[in-house]
Amino acid sequence: MNFKHKLGYMFIGCLFTIAGYILASLGGITTHAQKDEQVLDKIVCRELQVVNKAGKEVASILATEDGGIIAVNNAAEKKVASISGTEDDGGIFVSNAVGKGVARIGATEYGGVIRIYNNAAEKKVVTLGAIEDGEGIFVNNAAEKEVARILAIESGGGGIGVSNAAEKMVTFILGSDIGGSIVVKNAAEKEVAAIIATEDGNGSIRTYKGGWRTH
Repeated sequence: MNFKHKLGYMFIGCLFTIAGYILASLGGITTHAQKDEQVLDKIVCRELQVVNKAGKEVASILATEDGGIIAVNNAAEKKVASISGTEDDGGIFVSNAVGKGVARIGATEYGGVIRIYNNAAEKKVVTLGAIEDGEGIFVNNAAEKEVARILAIESGGGGIGVSNAAEKMVTFILGSDIGGSIVVKNAAEKEVAAIIATEDGNGSIRTYKGGWRTH
């Protein structure tokens, strides 16, 4: 083996030695970085996913066409909570263990709203929201027909209304500046009976049967 060949083998050996040293150094830096906590000033991305030890996604932050979504999943990867933002409003959604929505907090043209849904068919059963004249609580039956409401009214008082299955309000309890009143209506929403406080501080009962009678 001549001198040139020996020099070539020595050069190749030096390259392997240097490469091994660099790899060992990088491995040491990586190990050190994993042991020490790192603080980043800013992370920029379009989607961020968090997975558990089994590799299943349990949380995510996602950019959409008109806003963004923060979602949380259970161990079965069913979405159980999310916060979303759009061009018009934002919302917080809560789902049950099988991923069906059971509650929502959102925005409407009059203000904010909270809606509660049943567990079986995701039907809206209770709504708490801002309305045109104040605030209200609305209760629906299983067919999403409104059967009761509690309202703040223009006069500053409150009212409770009860409706039949056809969503006709048949009973109303009202609080006003002069006192309270209970009004009963028939299926055509015509008043047929009332208990009221009068302006002079007295009370009266009125019934209708072909004409009004005061008792």
